[in-house]
Amino acid sequence: KQFDVTLDFSHLPGSLPLENRQSSVAISGAKISGKDYRFSLNIDHLRTPIWDLLSKIESSIEVDPQAAGKSAPMVRGEIWSQNSLIDYKPIRELTGHFEIKDSQLLLESLSFGNLSCQGSLDLVYPYKMDMNVLLHDVAMEDFLNFWVGNKEYKSFGTVSGEIGVSGTWDRIGLKGNLESHDGYVEQLEYNSIHLNAQGVYPRLSIGKSTISRVDGLSFAFSGPIDLSDQENFTKQIGALALSPLVSDSASEREWTIKRLNQPKSGATEIK
Repeated sequence: KQFDVTLDFSHLPGSLPLENRQSSVAISGAKISGKDYRFSLNIDHLRTPIWDLLSKIESSIEVDPQAAGKSAPMVRGEIWSQNSLIDYKPIRELTGHFEIKDSQLLLESLSFGNLSCQGSLDLVYPYKMDMNVLLHDVAMEDFLNFWVGNKEYKSFGTVSGEIGVSGTWDRIGLKGNLESHDGYVEQLEYNSIHLNAQGVYPRLSIGKSTISRVDGLSFAFSGPIDLSDQENFTKQIGALALSPLVSDSASEREWTIKRLNQPKSGATEIK
């Protein structure tokens, strides 16, 4: 009716031995009543490829008896966290509600830090999924580290938008609509970026995307990108097709070459 497991990571590479800091994950569970269970997960400065994570996560689960004709009982639950830190900084806590029925995990809502998602995941092969992930002012540095984890880019700004995730584990389809304002990545300073991309991970196709640089130049950009080819990531960005912003009508086509918004003046555009 109860279990406790502790995993000690203190002696693994990246566990910050110079700071003499413990790194562990402790998991416990207990049966509270005939159909109620309680689980706890204590994460003590676990070093992930992206963050140093500290959090206490708890979940309460209610198991309904097996319905007639069903192979497994239905499970309802909620999950929450407290005292969470990412890289030693407090974040918005984890909250969520979920169900498990008909061999499928249904996420009614799940939010953690600057991310939230909802959708479904099959718990049997081939593990089909259909989820939407919302980004709320995610730091540009964290966003780049997630997709290109072995490279470090000097960056500033935040990313917001939506990413649709569908398909199976061996063929994950992605469709993203993202935007970022007033930031930089290496030497690229921008007023705004609007990114639309889709494809089967890791090969995506960028289309109908725009960037307005701080110097006033505005472009549409498109092309393929392979997220698994991290060594040539910068070259792939440089190979994207750039074209001036264009608007069409039945009688004319218009290119916006330069757009400036200075603090003490109106908007100036050269077309």
